[in-house]
Amino acid sequence: MLMKKILLDTDIGDDIDDAICLAYLLKEPKCDLLGITTVCGESDKRAAIASAICKAANRDITIVAGLDTTLQPIPVYPTPAGAAKLADWEHEIYEKGNAPKFMYDMIKAYPNEIVLLGIGNMTNIATLFQTYPDCAPLLKGLYVMNGYFGKKKLPQAYYNWNSWADPLASKIIFKSKVNIHRAISLEITEKLTIEAKKAEQLLKIDSNLMKSVFDFGNAWLESSGKLTLHDPLAAVSIFYDDICKFERGFVDVETKDESTMGSTVFTGNSHGNVEISREVDIERFYHILSSTLKA
Repeated sequence: MLMKKILLDTDIGDDIDDAICLAYLLKEPKCDLLGITTVCGESDKRAAIASAICKAANRDITIVAGLDTTLQPIPVYPTPAGAAKLADWEHEIYEKGNAPKFMYDMIKAYPNEIVLLGIGNMTNIATLFQTYPDCAPLLKGLYVMNGYFGKKKLPQAYYNWNSWADPLASKIIFKSKVNIHRAISLEITEKLTIEAKKAEQLLKIDSNLMKSVFDFGNAWLESSGKLTLHDPLAAVSIFYDDICKFERGFVDVETKDESTMGSTVFTGNSHGNVEISREVDIERFYHILSSTLKA
């Protein structure tokens, strides 16, 4: 079996889909998860949540708490609501570390072998590319859950969270040149939305791993009443190339106008540096995710 080396950068601790994404990576037979870095407010607590989920799966994964401030200031400092459940699960304690350096060291150790998966705001990854400009070409691939390219206007700019939460970092990411550079976008992941009460049927809480995922994510499910599988699609698309269809081009990010901050604009071009998702095989995705987590 051909394994893929993965680094995960996540803002785990709020929306349950980050935790589901991590659980999928821990269970995917073709995934060699080399490390996890956390980003966004209170990254140390987010690292502890990632640790608890890994321990629930009896996996020992290197975790580094990354940047909790952004390259471009935003008016909020998000805190991980899921951290309230840490007392119920075994976990390591973390201090904030140098996530970009950790990622760089791993990428240098395995040149052209690592796929970097970003499912939070892009601060850690943008800092990586700025601090170590030789890094991007050494990646096998960069997959991000980022961007909105739908026809309808979003109700608020922050709906495009991973871009809005650090617009400058998002802009840096979308300008980077990586061998495979794919963005899973919001208008596609929104198609993967189910009622919260159906989440247990799809994912089945019959293992310690899935119990931890739902424990840390139940606050989000209860408040939103639905589950949208944004981040799991980004992960699944690494191992199943045909789960999404992509279009190549260029992406620009708004960093000045407050009312549209973080908005992403796509220009199709066969010579572009980014591929954005255009379609998803919904039923096949559900089957892959569900069967992998239940295995």
